[in-house]
Amino acid sequence: ITRIEGHLKIEATVDGGEVKDAKCVGTLFRGFEIFMKDRDPRDAVHITQRICGVCPTSHGTTAALNLDAAFGVADKIPNNGRILRNLIQGANYIASHIVHFYHLAALDYVDVTEVADYDGTDPELLKVKDFISRALAAGDMFMLAPFYPRYEGDYRLPKKVAQAAVAHYVEALNMRRLAHELSAIYSGRMPHSVAVVAGGVTSHPSIDSIS
Repeated sequence: ITRIEGHLKIEATVDGGEVKDAKCVGTLFRGFEIFMKDRDPRDAVHITQRICGVCPTSHGTTAALNLDAAFGVADKIPNNGRILRNLIQGANYIASHIVHFYHLAALDYVDVTEVADYDGTDPELLKVKDFISRALAAGDMFMLAPFYPRYEGDYRLPKKVAQAAVAHYVEALNMRRLAHELSAIYSGRMPHSVAVVAGGVTSHPSIDSIS
């Protein structure tokens, strides 16, 4: 399974159309458990986020929650710290789901070439149509990345639905940007935020940031 951050292998034994056995195996060793040894434990919030550029906040927040418990302050997190942690995590939750559904997984279900002969007025679809036509004119399919290489098979979506899905794919880029901006306002940057720490966060809500 390639369209995830990290690698996953599924092995299934099928007999007469019935799945008799199935195994799921994580096949990528990254070594975080090793190179975090002998480090200041407070570094864990920042180091663990490097596991993933799509969902780093979940790893940093988990490390912070563990440090809260280790330092005996889990029940002493200020309300603003708890709320801002949740806002930062929530923003990344939105961004992560958008990128997984639209920008990693959807291309295995949506046939982008259905836009090649689009004759409507949607500006985003017209941009994609122009993008496709330039690659075809140059005779270089690799100019179509990330839409190529592509799955060759039965996508099972009617043309109009496929075209709408491509428009959603493009719109999702802007939605993900907004979610990143929300996270960055309170966490300093995105990905790999710097505000979440043991005990709460290093940022404060202000009228400007809330606006």
